[in-house]
Amino acid sequence: MNRNAFTLIEVLVSVTILAVVATGLFQISMNSKNNFAFLEQKARFDRLSSIPIMHNDEKYHHKEKTLFDFLRTDYTIKEDKVRQFLKKEKVAYEEEEYSKFSPFADGSDDTDEDASLFSGEAEDTGQAQAADITLIFDKITISDKHNSTYVYKIKIQ
Repeated sequence: MNRNAFTLIEVLVSVTILAVVATGLFQISMNSKNNFAFLEQKARFDRLSSIPIMHNDEKYHHKEKTLFDFLRTDYTIKEDKVRQFLKKEKVAYEEEEYSKFSPFADGSDDTDEDASLFSGEAEDTGQAQAADITLIFDKITISDKHNSTYVYKIKIQ
């Protein structure tokens, strides 16, 4: 028997395999588009949230303000499109004290001379006292309807 063509079963099996592969590729493509759209939206929000973070002020604490409110005192924005865009974008600004840390506080098992140095008992040499250093970590949260981000601000006292 001389065979020159494919049988109907062989054609149907190959079409089925190609349909399954095409469906898988289509789903991968749609997931990639969704992931890229999500990442683009997140990157856009992170760029816009840098405005209130850089111009942070405690008077905006627990308030919802436009991005224009953060910039109006420092910059003169003349272009109407930019001004309208900044007035349209509202974010909620919240600043809270997250943690305090005193690296040289008493209560450690230092020797007597180390303890006198860190406890603030100055020697006659006039060295600076390191015991008064306190690190304060503030957490700034910026959020809108869909996204939220936060940054830690460190103050040294």
